[in-house]
Amino acid sequence: MKAGKGMKSVFDFTSKQYIKRNGFASLTILVALLLFLGVGALLFFSGKPKTAKDKEPEEIKKLGTVLLLNKTQLTDILPEEQPDEPVLWDYVSIEGEEEEAFKKAAEKEDHILAVVSVKEIEGKTTYVTSVKIPNNSKIERDEAIDAGDVISECVRTAVYRDVNMTEEMIAFIQLEPVARSITTDEDVSMLNMLIKSILPAILGLVMYMMILIHGQTICKEVAVEKTSKLMETMLVSVEPNALILGKTVSLTVLALGQFFIWVASAVGGMFGGHFLGKALYGDEYKNRILMAINFLRNNIGESALSPLAIVMSIVVFCFGVFIYFALAAMGGSFVSKPEETANAQGTFVFPMMICWIITYIASLGGAENVLRICRYIPFTAPFCVPIDVLTGTLGLVGGIIVCVEVTAVALLLIFLAARIYRGLMLHTGQKISLKVIWKVIRGR
Repeated sequence: MKAGKGMKSVFDFTSKQYIKRNGFASLTILVALLLFLGVGALLFFSGKPKTAKDKEPEEIKKLGTVLLLNKTQLTDILPEEQPDEPVLWDYVSIEGEEEEAFKKAAEKEDHILAVVSVKEIEGKTTYVTSVKIPNNSKIERDEAIDAGDVISECVRTAVYRDVNMTEEMIAFIQLEPVARSITTDEDVSMLNMLIKSILPAILGLVMYMMILIHGQTICKEVAVEKTSKLMETMLVSVEPNALILGKTVSLTVLALGQFFIWVASAVGGMFGGHFLGKALYGDEYKNRILMAINFLRNNIGESALSPLAIVMSIVVFCFGVFIYFALAAMGGSFVSKPEETANAQGTFVFPMMICWIITYIASLGGAENVLRICRYIPFTAPFCVPIDVLTGTLGLVGGIIVCVEVTAVALLLIFLAARIYRGLMLHTGQKISLKVIWKVIRGR
């Protein structure tokens, strides 16, 4: 096609020149290496099981001593030390009158008195545990109540034994319900915070840095060549559409290629750290990243973080970068003098910042009505749709529709940029007005 004349040559030339200069290749390799080693080391050490020394339980400091006065016929009501539930008190059985026992407890500031007795309450025989704290005691009221609760549990077990219940029956009665998976309000709150604030912020930061760094290059490349005296000759062999599209696609591929090399290095480091941890520590090694991914998949939805969702999210991300690079190329096509290049960068930087802020605030505030609109606006979609697809909020069909919209608008921008590029060639060095630009777009 005539419109695409010379596109491949522009693509190849731009790619080779960009890789050779600015330390592009060396920076890509260096960051990739650091990510591989850094992520691998972080995952390995974070999942490393505790050593035998670390596993030794710390010595539990006793809160004090509980003098236990048993005024019932029950036996064996003193709490015993359990392997997984250390006793925080020293329980000492005492005999005699309650008044004398209380005086003995008052002799030391870390002693309290617990009295177990039998009372008739509403016609029913009830075992009551009373805890008394001397005035000079340093024991807090809540701590004393906890000690009394422990004694009450022992009294209950002793009552079961007193009626000849077996240990199996007692264990069954005292068995608490167990749920395999529990999501608390705190878990949901943390999950919502992750989805609404952290993930969009990371996506916005990544896209902002990529578009800012490489978009400036596209804008500069188009502007510098446009103001060159050789451009009139060059346009004889290369169509403007091919020139703009070739440069935009070339730098988009290089920018995304660099980014995904870094992502692949981080993933490689993750697997390297995982396999090293498994090889050295076996089943005791815990992969924190896999645990986080499983938590998200169990609590967000079935389609969340699925392979198709990940692929579609990446595709939307790529087209989102492409549309802003096309906008950057349009900014370069407006330049009539080389010194205006810096001002032309505002054509893609400011829209990018505004669109990201709108989607981020809407996501953070839970404004679903605003997000529904943002998902299908080509310039705001790149900042919210990748996360929505990844978490299952937006289906794969919706992701495809967004990709088509974004691509169509990006190609339209490139077409307009090419028309402006060609039409303003005769105005190099002159002040450009909106009237002139409108005439150029209309082909007059």
